[in-house]
Amino acid sequence: MNLDAFWLLFIQDHLRNGLLTPLMVVVTMLGNKGIIWMVLIALLLWRRRTRWVGALAAVSFLVNAGLAELFIKHAVMRPRPFLSIPELQTLVAQPLTYSFPSVHTVSSFSVAFIVWRSSLRKWRRPVMALACLMAFSRLYVGVHYPSDVAAGLLLAWVGSSFVWRLGRRAVRLACSSCSK
Repeated sequence: MNLDAFWLLFIQDHLRNGLLTPLMVVVTMLGNKGIIWMVLIALLLWRRRTRWVGALAAVSFLVNAGLAELFIKHAVMRPRPFLSIPELQTLVAQPLTYSFPSVHTVSSFSVAFIVWRSSLRKWRRPVMALACLMAFSRLYVGVHYPSDVAAGLLLAWVGSSFVWRLGRRAVRLACSSCSK
């Protein structure tokens, strides 16, 4: 048995319980279609003070989740773990798309990494905690391999870093042209 399967079965056999399961199902459902992240982005865009962070989070979310969902999943075509591990029981409806990478994880960390880099100190920890919970929930409910989640995290980190650098340059250019 490979390491991915080992960890999924470990979570199923040793961590799933009556208290945690309802929470993990709700958390994973909040990530469906990126709804929770779109709500957070809307909140950031609504307030003038956080608008710039919201714009960067939106770009990061759209670019990274789009890349993962539309291109990488179809290039890799990795089957879901419940199709390869007969002992694995899913706790939510079985997704029909491919497994690699976890778009829930990509979406979550694409926004969380932008917020983390920003000056919004009171938002950092709760947003990062929600992203971590979202990523773990995908393992807990049995719909992704740990390597799918790790790849999603890495893609989000690289993509959000790129968006952050470009966004900061764009703001500097816009501000320098305003003062002339």
